[in-house]
Amino acid sequence: MMAKDAKARPDPALLPFRRERILAAGTLLALGPIPLAFGDSLQPAALLVYLAALGVLLGFVRAGRIPCLADRWLNLAGLVYFALFWFGFRLGGRSLLRTALHILLFTAVLKLASIKRERDFSVTLTLAAFLLVASMATSTHATILLFLAAYAAVAWPIFSRWALWRDLAAAPDEWRCDERAREIPSRRAVVASLAASFVLAAPMFILLPRLKSSYIQGLPGGDTADTGFSDTVDTNLYGRLRQTNKVFLRVAVEEGPVSDDPPFLKIRLVAHTRFAGGVWKKPDGQGRVVAMREGARLSLLPPGSAPVEPLHRLSFEIAPLGVRFLPYPVTAISGVASPELIRRYGVVPLVRDGTGNFHLTFEPPRLFRVEILSGPKPAVDLVPPADLDPSREAIGSETLRAFGQDVAGGVDPATSPFLFASRISDHLATRFFYSVDSARWGPNPVEEFLTQRRSGHCETFATAMALVLREHGIPSRLVTGFAGGERGPFGSYYLVRGLDAHAWVEAWCGPGYGWIAFDPTPPSGRPGVTRVNLLQSAGQLFQNLEFLYGRYVLGFAQADQASLAQTVREGFEGASETAKGVVRAIRAFAWGGWKRPALLLLGAAAAVAAVLLLRRLALGTGGFGTRGLPPASAAYRKLQRVLRRQGADLTPASAPSETLASADQLGAGRISREIVGAYVAESFGGRPTPESEVVRLGGLLKELRSRGPSR
Repeated sequence: MMAKDAKARPDPALLPFRRERILAAGTLLALGPIPLAFGDSLQPAALLVYLAALGVLLGFVRAGRIPCLADRWLNLAGLVYFALFWFGFRLGGRSLLRTALHILLFTAVLKLASIKRERDFSVTLTLAAFLLVASMATSTHATILLFLAAYAAVAWPIFSRWALWRDLAAAPDEWRCDERAREIPSRRAVVASLAASFVLAAPMFILLPRLKSSYIQGLPGGDTADTGFSDTVDTNLYGRLRQTNKVFLRVAVEEGPVSDDPPFLKIRLVAHTRFAGGVWKKPDGQGRVVAMREGARLSLLPPGSAPVEPLHRLSFEIAPLGVRFLPYPVTAISGVASPELIRRYGVVPLVRDGTGNFHLTFEPPRLFRVEILSGPKPAVDLVPPADLDPSREAIGSETLRAFGQDVAGGVDPATSPFLFASRISDHLATRFFYSVDSARWGPNPVEEFLTQRRSGHCETFATAMALVLREHGIPSRLVTGFAGGERGPFGSYYLVRGLDAHAWVEAWCGPGYGWIAFDPTPPSGRPGVTRVNLLQSAGQLFQNLEFLYGRYVLGFAQADQASLAQTVREGFEGASETAKGVVRAIRAFAWGGWKRPALLLLGAAAAVAAVLLLRRLALGTGGFGTRGLPPASAAYRKLQRVLRRQGADLTPASAPSETLASADQLGAGRISREIVGAYVAESFGGRPTPESEVVRLGGLLKELRSRGPSR
């Protein structure tokens, strides 16, 4: 009977490598939950209690006094913890996530202190894995990648030793006689296996089946509580803008010149016309329903504006701003939603009101991207305000009227509204002072600003000018958005931060001028484009990587997989075209008897083809790439690519007229004119390309490729 009991209850002291494995498992259990305390998932105090208990336990193990709690103590601890859990859940925050984490931490400590059988080690490793998964799944900051790298550097040698311990457990005499048997055979093998795991993890991450949207909807820098933007602007809360250094927009120049003062970095977000009770009221949201559809660009020009030749093609990556409006540059011509946004929603509906606001009719994802064509200068809105438009409503202040008459110096606002508004703007910008003081104002903050304080924030200046103009019969509106950014030192992109938030005025200056933008804020308070020094560049690089991490790691979804597959397919198509050209060249040399030069040419061409393929896969939309373009625009890019292969001196920035001139020289004018005409109608005329037209354009391209070069 005693023998049977001994067999049923094995002696824990006989477990092979018991002390080493408990210390190894304890190390993993201590590292796994650390990131949880840097977010809202776990209170730092709870983590400290857990680490303290774990540290005491591992201290006993290291000293050779390995604890092994009996089952009765485990049952008692479970009952006590259940009572604490019930009171904490009833009287605490009632967070299921925190409750689950508390249970997980409690179980991990007790399991490590009660290892009796071989399978208990497996359970302990499983708990360590759960803690790591919890940390990774609840972290949305890019620094979690650094933690993962550090964790892997510690855990991988532990796992390698663990596998060695399991193998040696079957041969106890060997490892008891020779201590060197416990050593890992080769540290290089450990490093190589870890590197191979990371290499294999990248394609697994890309190929793992996705839901329609990303698994985690998170982005660092998207805290709407401190963006400063709102549907309303309270004149007693001046200074809400420009409170944070976080990045809210990443503007990448896909095509066009890159400069230190680009016009597209003045970005419009919300225009307010209704002012009552000292508050700019929320836009009413009434207007015309428009939509971003696949293969069609949405015009962002003011109604009635003349067509504008684009100067830039921009990619806008937008973090949460606290308001459901689409930010766009004042130089914008048209916009199109990214393929992943189209695939997610099908159609992206918006409501365009009379002030140029684009209301998002859906809750946008934590990060979304739009592509915008931008002109060299802002287009002017020539639509006059209606007779009962809120932009005409004055507040009836004699103080504001007297201020305007005094500053204008006899200029009649009825006959010269532009000159009158210019004098008000210049006076405020040169005779007043910029300040971020947000102390409480009196009952008449605008009058107090003009007559007593004479200093304020950009919203202060914009509000004062707009109301002064209204007192003199000039319709006006307050506009909030961004006016600057930080040029990236490592590419053609700009980071737009909360510090670049700004407010200005748009005033109706008559049919000959339209709505004109004025910035009455002193120059010291106007954001601008900045360049950073070497130390700041390193910080900016990290913030840029953090932004991209939110987009391409946390936000990687089914649409991104489809776009990547399209890029790979186009890369293989380009490689196939290059290979065909190499084969033709080899045949030409072979017929001439130049076999050795042909082999040399074959090797050089293969190397060039490999470089071009890798470049296309790395850059995606660079060069003559067509990913994400509407059908006619994609056909136009392919036309340029074919003409270039046939000898034309073309770049992606070449104008349609240059493309046609090159096509005429090559004898491909007829085919090229039809493709260019479809491209112009789609990109600049806003006409969607029907499916039948797409098939016809494909046939034209096939005909052009088959005819070969011709002079």
